[in-house]
Amino acid sequence: MSVVEWLVISVALLLFLPGTEAALLDEGIKKPLVLAFYYNWFDENTWTPEKVSDFPVTPYNSRDRETVVRHIAQAQEAGVDAFVVAWYGPQVEGNQTETNLALTLEVANGTDFRVSVEFGPDSPFIHSQQDVVDALRHVLQVHAGHPSFLRVEGRPVIFFWRLDDIPLDPGQTPLEAWQAVRDQVDPDRESIWIAEGVEVAYQQVFDGHHLYSIAWAEDVHATLSDWGYRIRRYNAQHGTDKLWVATVMPGYDDLKTGRANAFVREREGGQFYRDTWQAAMDSGADWVVITSWNEWVEGSQIEPGVSYGNLYLDLTKELAAQFRAQVGALALVTPTLTPPPTPTMAVTITQVASLSYTPTATLTPTWTATPTPTRTPPPTATATKTPTPTATATLTPTPTATASPTATPTATPTPTPTATPTPDPLVTPLRVAAHISRGLSLVFLGGATVVVALLLRDWQRPKAD
Repeated sequence: MSVVEWLVISVALLLFLPGTEAALLDEGIKKPLVLAFYYNWFDENTWTPEKVSDFPVTPYNSRDRETVVRHIAQAQEAGVDAFVVAWYGPQVEGNQTETNLALTLEVANGTDFRVSVEFGPDSPFIHSQQDVVDALRHVLQVHAGHPSFLRVEGRPVIFFWRLDDIPLDPGQTPLEAWQAVRDQVDPDRESIWIAEGVEVAYQQVFDGHHLYSIAWAEDVHATLSDWGYRIRRYNAQHGTDKLWVATVMPGYDDLKTGRANAFVREREGGQFYRDTWQAAMDSGADWVVITSWNEWVEGSQIEPGVSYGNLYLDLTKELAAQFRAQVGALALVTPTLTPPPTPTMAVTITQVASLSYTPTATLTPTWTATPTPTRTPPPTATATKTPTPTATATLTPTPTATASPTATPTATPTPTPTATPTPDPLVTPLRVAAHISRGLSLVFLGGATVVVALLLRDWQRPKAD
């Protein structure tokens, strides 16, 4: 083999060698998903005017199988891929989130619908860092093995919130504590952990980021665009592929909780929901998460309600399809460095057929006898996290609780939406930078190869003469 032939083969191997795009985004992991936060601790005592500002079309008990069957069918029809179920830990006694999670996984079995968990260290059953380790091991060793558990590229997905509340060892920071937990629970990084909050530094340990609530944001478009830039900037600076999971919401109303800092974000007949979806799409979201499917106590639910019927399921179906189409279209074109559109853009919604589900309940439902649960929730209520409508402070709200059928209420957790700092635009997304860098490198190598080949040809020709 001549020197020229060897050089040509070497360049060909360089061009097509596996792993040359290691710095680019993983398209398998970045497959667009639409998720929804799901709460499974409601019962007949929940549906009173003193506790909620609206009522589900069909009032229910979260432990009833028919309730879960209906919710999954409605979510699938609306284009939702998975529920992210609030989960307190593996304890069974007094903890309906564990038994109801198992029920949800069972009901989803045999369908395309998937189930994940949302876990926070402020659970009433978490008292030490070891409790956190044990709880997460339970998720990965027990629930993640179920066929219905959400996996992406074979990796189970877990959402987290209130990261700063993790119990600390002496001298530890929360970031160091989470590093220690993950090193014990998932040392080979075989699962996907999505953080929540306003501290990007947690991405040293986690695999993506989301904001539980954006109801407090004065400009949701600017807020979500800013956070999309923050995650892409982190990826560009660290050579990582962290996920940006954008939050969409129909509105918010926690006045019934009696909190001193309670507030309302008006739904505007569905316009706020449209605006948050447009903002999420403009922010370059990898996934979208809906807050929420059924957080009725805080008025962020999209499941069918007495006051709005199927409106938000219809909008979800339309907007989820638009999100997936947009991501698919962007994958076929070369990205540009143009910043996202201004916050004045709005989504035009085309009316779609309503679901076959027909509202039957009234504001004052008549209840039939329901079985007494075998386990009752603990009497200790956990502080509920409330978003602040301004962008300047993190509030610690007064605890509230949701009543159980036979005992003291079980707390309703809601992640704390904290103020988003001033936007810091990033104009060099990782994908563009990686493509440009790789393209320039290949052009340089190709040109160098041609020059070397010509020099070798001219050098060999005199020898032949």
